[in-house]
Amino acid sequence: MFHVKRFIILALFIPFGVCAQHMGTTVIEVKEFPPLPSKNISIDKFLDQFPETGSLSKLQREWFYWTNYSRENPRRFWDSVVFPLLKSFPALDNSYSQSLKKDLYKVQSLPFVKPNASLALVSGKLAKELASKKAAPSHTSPSGSTFEDRMKEAAIKFCAGENISFGPDNPVFMLTLLYIDQGVPDLGHRKTLLDPTYVEMGIGAASYPDKKWMVIQEFACNQKK
Repeated sequence: MFHVKRFIILALFIPFGVCAQHMGTTVIEVKEFPPLPSKNISIDKFLDQFPETGSLSKLQREWFYWTNYSRENPRRFWDSVVFPLLKSFPALDNSYSQSLKKDLYKVQSLPFVKPNASLALVSGKLAKELASKKAAPSHTSPSGSTFEDRMKEAAIKFCAGENISFGPDNPVFMLTLLYIDQGVPDLGHRKTLLDPTYVEMGIGAASYPDKKWMVIQEFACNQKK
């Protein structure tokens, strides 16, 4: 008998100064992913100018690359990444993805996000702590640390956000699902990813059984005001 495996994908977001957690859940069949567009050398050149980039893992660098790919030209991101994905996974072609097309087509180019060592540290701590307990995504760590605690530790005083995703080890797929934001009425993940004030990011990642990953995205604007 043939059994269809499915990914259960969870995502959470929280904006700075808000305690409520917003979760979306997506169930996706395991199948081959569509080919990705050719690499954009300008994004790699941007990342390579920062010393923090050298300490990024392959997974973390991919999250930086595809986040910046989506921000450099949102319309191109839809045409070259999201639309082919919807063809392969028609269950994702719904009102959420169609509203994403409208948003990406009207948004102009956004600033790239650069690595922030302090955000990387706090996001990594949360990812590892959640993974050590095999815990579900949460903006509060098993030890009780909150988003506000992490921003204080990272010396972030204002303008910050946190996205959490849990699913397969495929950054571009997981990023796309954050953009679609299925089941999240206020589209918080999408708004965070398309926020033009965010110019810095930290990525924390920790592995779970069955090749799943907990990934934490911490965003911040320029703190020099």
